Parts: sequence; structure tokens; C-alpha cells
Amino acid sequence: MTVYWFMMAWVILFGILAQATSKRVCVGEYLGEEVYEARAHLFMAVATFAVIVFFAGMRTTVGDTTAYIKMFDNYPLFQNAHDVIFDSSARETGFRLFSILIKTFISDNYNVWLSIIALISGICVMIPLYKYSCNFGVSAFLFMASCQFTWMFNGMRQFLVAAIMFSCTGLILKNKTLLYILIVCILSTIHQSALILIPMYFIAQGEPWNKRTMLFIGCIVLAMIFTTKFTNLLTDVVEQTDYATSVNEFKATDDGTSIIRILVESIPIILAFIYREKIKDKLTPIIKLSINMSLIASGFYIISKIVNSGILLGRLPIYFSIYNLILLPWLLNNIFEKKEKNLIYYIMIVCYFAFFYYQMIIAWGGLCYGSEILNININGTNKGV
Repeated sequence: MTVYWFMMAWVILFGILAQATSKRVCVGEYLGEEVYEARAHLFMAVATFAVIVFFAGMRTTVGDTTAYIKMFDNYPLFQNAHDVIFDSSARETGFRLFSILIKTFISDNYNVWLSIIALISGICVMIPLYKYSCNFGVSAFLFMASCQFTWMFNGMRQFLVAAIMFSCTGLILKNKTLLYILIVCILSTIHQSALILIPMYFIAQGEPWNKRTMLFIGCIVLAMIFTTKFTNLLTDVVEQTDYATSVNEFKATDDGTSIIRILVESIPIILAFIYREKIKDKLTPIIKLSINMSLIASGFYIISKIVNSGILLGRLPIYFSIYNLILLPWLLNNIFEKKEKNLIYYIMIVCYFAFFYYQMIIAWGGLCYGSEILNININGTNKGV
């Protein structure tokens, strides 16, 4: 855990510096007056995320990293890769092609490969926070404390897709539907679960709590009522995807997403609903989108608990819960008065620290970290990651 505590300390330090050196920019109007929010400087944003990218790229053992390294080592060079790239029995052609190109034209060292993936993922998460978050430091802290950063160490292929799509937020805001769908289809060759973003794109657009989001909530209620039939339907769908080999392996032990994680990830949408009347005239396009995305994330987490599929379906919300990093700081800034705000921030920090400790130490048994190049070998487990 030493590496992860160091990363947390780094993110907090540079997150504070990023907010302290931020500039004020106009983001719209409210009651006839211009509204200004803080935006971090690019250098400070990069410095904050640098530590996560570095350790993600230098790792040898965390979660599924060993399996990925073995896969990379077994890839041939591009000139001999025709059968591997066009193997009809294998999924995610895009990821294999991407990896083989790196191995052929950049380096056959797996740490270089992991570092490139970590760099792309880290930048793609950082850029929307840099552009849209009213408190970059808090957003970076939430990325660490909510344990979303662990996706860069385990489950990196799906998170690579999720991060790239997060960086495409501007396409949603500008209603560039065809381009967005085209990118989703391309990225589905890296991880097929990306296709879930196409129907969710239409649900996430528009005002919060509109008919489409209410229909989504209705589907969740129906899933709760008809749990058995819904479970069978989702299992049939999942078995046709990249998760197929994992379905039978985890059926006996998977008890769904934990109630604690569902609660933590649902805090922003709960606040947005309770105070919806107070904030309705302050909503900007990015916050409207973030509210809808947060609702979708909570819905998927609830469904994964209902059907006892935290490992399979519980991984889908990462495409949407990442918007909580933008939403929660904005809600805290716009819901509470100045006198209350500091106290609320302190409470939030303490609660998220408690969740970080619970998730990393108790739920995951102390997440291990190994790096041959850094000569680091921290004992722990990969339990539940």
C-alpha cells in the first residue's frame, strides 16, 4: 500500500497547488450576471496526474497485469502478425493491432507498452477535468479516493476506452452524434462493452430528470421486480461479449457490487435530486450531462447488485461514473452557502478517505504492487479487483 499512499499524498499536494494557482473564467450567466469558475493551469493538471501515470506504466504485478504482459510478450511483430490480427475466433482486434504496432515500431519492452496506455488514459481523464471542473484539486482527489484510479492498474483495456470517450465529452455537448457513434464503434474493437455508450448517449442528452431519464429509472424498477428474467437476459447478452470466459468462473462467488460502493457513487446524483430546485437555474450544459451520466452509473450499479454481477455488469458504470468527478465539486460549490461549504468539504474528505481505506485495505485486502524496473514488491492481494 506504500505506493498508493504516496500517490494519494502527491495528488493532494499538487491538487491543492493546482487550485491555488487556478484562474477564473466565465462559464455562463445566472440572473443576468456572468458566472465565473476556477480552472486549473495545464502544467499543474499534468503534474497532478503524472504520478498515477508513472506507477501505472512501471508496474509488473497488479490485478490482471501479469496476464496482459504475457499476452504482449507473445504477440509477433507486425510483418508476421496477419493471422493474429485477423483471427476470427478472437475478440477486440483493435487492441491487438494497437499493441503489435507499439511492439514493432516503438519498443518490445512491456513497460513502454503499459506506459503508453497509462499516458493515453491519464491524459484523457485529465483533459475534461482541466476543461470543465470548477475545482480540479477536488476532482483529482476524488479520482484517487473513490479508487477509480485502480482501473489504470487493473482492467486497463476497458478503462482506456472509457477514458478516451470521457475526453470526447465535447462531442456530446456539441451534438456531434455521428462522429461520437463512429468513435464508439472504433473503440469497441478495443473493448466491446463500449457499445453500451450508443443507447446511453441518447438518454444522457437533454435536461436532467427528463422523460428519457425517467424511462431509464423505470427500467431499473422493472429489473428489480423481474429479477430472475432480467438476470437470464443479461447473462445471455454478456456471454456474447469479451466477458464470456469469465461468466461461469465468477457466478458462484460474485455477489454483486457492494452496497458501500453503490452509496459512494450515488452521492452526487442524490444531492442533485434533493437540491434540484435550488440548482436548476444554475445548470450549465456540462453539469446537465454529468447529472444524467451519474444517474445512469447509479442505475447500472443497482442493477449489478440486483443480479449479483459486480465483476461483470458492475464494470459497465465506469463509462458514466467518471462524470461524478466533475459533478460533485460543482454541487458542493453551488448548493451550500459559504459558511457551510468548508465544513461540507471537510466531511467529504474524511468520508472519502474512509472509503479509500475500506476499499483498498478491507475489501481488497491491501492491493499489491510490483515493479521489476523500480525494484518494488509490495505484498498484498488482488482480491475483488
